[in-house]
Amino acid sequence: MKLKTFVAAAVVGVAALMPSTALAATGGFHWSPDGGAQSASLQNPRPGKCYTLHGAHPPFYAYNDTGRTAHYYSSAGCSGYKGSVKSGFSANVTRYVKFY
Repeated sequence: MKLKTFVAAAVVGVAALMPSTALAATGGFHWSPDGGAQSASLQNPRPGKCYTLHGAHPPFYAYNDTGRTAHYYSSAGCSGYKGSVKSGFSANVTRYVKFY
């Protein structure tokens, strides 16, 4: 009986330590759609979802304040990996981004 209790506790403990990819990133990803000030943003983007940034002047100057790394891509559907922007950093990014 004690072995079952120990195994159940171990499974719960391991599950608590595993990263959760279903939770949204907390914070915003801000970019400049017109080449000026950062005036567009995504709030609390979902990890693994491909987002299309809208604006007239890509690559966009962006600031990542989400707590996750933003990866940017050359093609729709987030294919053609180009680079990444860690939380707390800025970069010029392409139109397609995904957060991990």
